[in-house]
Amino acid sequence: MEKNVVTSKTSAVMVPTKLSNLYASYIDKRQFSSLGSIMWDEFSMHGHYEINGLENFIAAMQQLENYKSTMHQIMNVNGEWQENTSYRGDTYCIASHIFENEGSLHKLDMGIIYIDVIEVRDNKAKFISRDFKLQWQKTVELDELK
Repeated sequence: MEKNVVTSKTSAVMVPTKLSNLYASYIDKRQFSSLGSIMWDEFSMHGHYEINGLENFIAAMQQLENYKSTMHQIMNVNGEWQENTSYRGDTYCIASHIFENEGSLHKLDMGIIYIDVIEVRDNKAKFISRDFKLQWQKTVELDELK
């Protein structure tokens, strides 16, 4: 993500949305090494677990290899910038995780609210932290594709 300076009302709205969409894309495509382009080295995620540091976060994401696929759907992104250098807001997401169990495909859906903090340094905006707030989860068996 090149040059994402927060200088206008449009960029102020678009930067958090773009970062959240890139996060979802990198996770779903298993492009974990690309996370450094949207997260500072001291990135942390808290919630059901505590992960401190970008390297530790990338290592933790390897667990997603246990799933056949994932699909993160980003929805409401809403927050406020402080002096164009720090953003705090909520990002709503439904994260679907496809896995095989006893010969059939299943889907674990998770309703998540991320509480995001984004910092701008040297005209570059990246996540510094995300708090993972699980709202609900449900597992269902999927229909067979024909």
